[in-house]
Amino acid sequence: MSRSERALARMAASGWPLAQERAGERYGVYPQNDRRRHPLVRLSAEEVRALEASGAILKSGDVFVLSAPGGARVRREAAAPGEAFVAQHREVIDRTMLGPGGDVRRVRGHDADAVLRRLAALRDGAGGPWLDAAEVAAAARLRSDWEMGERGLVRGSDWTAPPNASSGRSVGNAAEFAAGAFCDARRRVAEALERLAPPLRRVVERVCLHEEGLEALERAESWPARSGKLALKLALSQLASG
Repeated sequence: MSRSERALARMAASGWPLAQERAGERYGVYPQNDRRRHPLVRLSAEEVRALEASGAILKSGDVFVLSAPGGARVRREAAAPGEAFVAQHREVIDRTMLGPGGDVRRVRGHDADAVLRRLAALRDGAGGPWLDAAEVAAAARLRSDWEMGERGLVRGSDWTAPPNASSGRSVGNAAEFAAGAFCDARRRVAEALERLAPPLRRVVERVCLHEEGLEALERAESWPARSGKLALKLALSQLASG
């Protein structure tokens, strides 16, 4: 792994930016962004310019932060052989499924519940859940609709469609049902997001739909630390009550 890739991996794991040395032209990933400390990784100015040109990092004030494409790049590098372009979107895990003959198989696939688990794991100052059950459920409904809308229309037979009394599950019936489900899901997502003020809408889109971390959100919005967590709760509370 090159120094540039190590720097991106450190930034992704810690959330710390890439900052210029207090004296000199080199850059480093400093613990807690404290430039008095020894950097975890050092890069030359040329290496930093190359990362910025590739879109892996973005300038934010006097430091560089990891971009969304940069995060995807880190996940590709860390992925198992053959899973790079799948893992860049979401964590890949071992899953159990039934085969065509009823046999149990172990397969590799996306962890569909990873986002919701991260939301449910957020804690308040006393160690209790930061989000209540209704707020987590609101996030789950929104994400389910969003994933259905992003999936697009089904081509050919769709066995999720209800049978037609006269003709069964014909291709035409399946396509009609899929088109309706697709449009309904996109409409529900649009209506839910429209109920939120623009800043809260961006929080929900970034964290719940695009799986961005709260620290990355705060940096992108130039918000104080931990304000993203409060904004997320406010947004999900509004969705839960709506």
